[in-house]
Amino acid sequence: MNEATVVGFSKRSTRSPLFSDQQIRQVAGRSSNDIANWVKTTARQSGVSVRSLPNQKFFKAVSRLSDGVVDLDPVEELLVALGRAGVITSFQRGLLQVHYLR
Repeated sequence: MNEATVVGFSKRSTRSPLFSDQQIRQVAGRSSNDIANWVKTTARQSGVSVRSLPNQKFFKAVSRLSDGVVDLDPVEELLVALGRAGVITSFQRGLLQVHYLR
């Protein structure tokens, strides 16, 4: 399990997402590389980034010992951060992640 925080946001945002579900579906219909580029660009434009927490090694060790290892790549971590920042909804994040991984 990778733990990341959103720079500039201390809690999950309650603001409306910047994109409609229809817009996200259009992005999700693209190639994995195009989705990755969209995620990176959107994060940069929104001022969202990922940074490691001091306890990240501990979290990974506990996750590995519990057979619950989930390693997110940098694009997936940015998707989580965009969701936490309120830029996209959890539904939109899931949709993008599924299509990114296909």
